[in-house]
Order: sequence, then structure tokens, then C-alpha cells
Amino acid sequence: MRELVSFFLKFKIYNNIHKVLGPKIFKLFKIFFVETNFEKLPVLNHPLEIDYKKELKKYNLVKKTKLRPFVSYSHILDIIKLSGQFKKREIKFLDFGAGNLELFAYLSKNMSKLKYFYHDQNEYNLLIEKIKNDKKIKNLEVIKNFKNKSLNFDFVYFGGSLQYINDYKSALKKIFKKTKFIIISQTPFHFNENIQNDIILKQLNLSYALNYLYLINYQKFKKFLQKNKFNLISMTHNRVIKFINFKNLKKKYKNIDMYDLIFEKK
Repeated sequence: MRELVSFFLKFKIYNNIHKVLGPKIFKLFKIFFVETNFEKLPVLNHPLEIDYKKELKKYNLVKKTKLRPFVSYSHILDIIKLSGQFKKREIKFLDFGAGNLELFAYLSKNMSKLKYFYHDQNEYNLLIEKIKNDKKIKNLEVIKNFKNKSLNFDFVYFGGSLQYINDYKSALKKIFKKTKFIIISQTPFHFNENIQNDIILKQLNLSYALNYLYLINYQKFKKFLQKNKFNLISMTHNRVIKFINFKNLKKKYKNIDMYDLIFEKK
């Protein structure tokens, strides 16, 4: 039954009824992802709901309380402290595909010398820049592009965002010469040597929208990073969302799962 449902979910006709039937189907079968025949991510992938008051409220809640926000890599603060970079005069941290300011608020509470660089889709960049200016936040900088050659970071963090970037290799190339560490979290990889190209999956667990993302070939990705002088120093399964699964894809894709990868420049 699961295979039959997975087959149905692939088709475009399902997209038209997702908001109505999607929550019910997901509740019954817990199918998170299905394959597509796409070669590129849709142009309007991962739409955003921009709301100034809501984003400011999220930021203030983490900043002014003991709340620990949802972070796709839960040990991010520990990694910064253990890396040896923490003793530096200032930590420069780029959050690529950052979304809200909850991680910024959390790190700021726990790090006295933090320079946090924010980058996301243009609408979010403009929103966060407005919050920065309105609240006069000094250690926050919004990056709209990476043409400034003087930019450099200690850490670049793709927190569950890399797989949603259409040309993620170009995004990585923008920061290879600008950072010491690259942290990629909650990203789906497979280990099939005979399937070299990235696979585009349809994401089904959100009732309000259908998103698309890359399922990335691990070996090919690792070689790409190594070619650009970054060595893998840590690889773990991501279990931040404990019930996420790829059960309907396991027969085809070897060791398919969500992973956290940390790379260090040679």
C-alpha cells in the first residue's frame, strides 16, 4: 500500500489537492519524500511567509528568555567552542539560508564576541536588515551578495538549507576561499555509486506547501569539497526530527538518510 501511495504522490495531479488531502495522507503513511523527474529545482521553490512582527517576536523570545530554539545542528555552539576558534578575538559566523534570527539570538547570548553574518532569499534579507536597523543590532550583518572580496569567516553554516539551493555548488564556491570550517546539517545523502546525478525529491510533510530538494550523492559531494581543499572531519546522522524517514526510498538508495557533515580547510 505504501508503494502505491508513493507512486500516486509523485504526480502533478496530487499537487492540486495537497493542501486538502496532504495532511490526512501524511498522517496515515508518514511519507516525507518521493522522487521526481525534475532536473532542476522549481524557480519558486520553498516560498516564504514574511512577517516583521512575527520574526521580531521570535528573536526577542530567544534573546530575553532561556528558550533554546530549534537548530538543525543541535551541537553548533559546542563545535564552535571546541574548534579552537572560540579563543579568537572575534568569531565570524555566516548563516547561509538562515531564515529567522533565533540562532543569532541564541549564539549572542552564549558568545560575548560574535559577528554574525546573515544570508537568505532577498525578501528575508530585506526583512532582517530592517530589524537590524530598527533595533540597532551591532553584531549582525546582512549579506545580499558575496562580491566583497574582504569578507571572511571562521564558520559557514548551512542549517538544513543546502539541499534547497538550486545551484548549491556555485553557492559553496562563493565561500570556499572565505572560511575555515563549513558545517552542513540535516541534508539528505545517498551512497549509490551507480547514481551520480543528484535526485530531486518532493517534500510532503508540510500542509501549507510542497517543497523540492536535492538528494545528494555523498561520494561525489565529498570529492567536490576535497577538490576545493576541504577535508571531512565529522559525519553523523541527523536526528533533530526523530520521526523523519526515507522508508519508501531505501530499496533504491543505499544508506539514504539525513546527515550532518563538517569540513575543515586543508
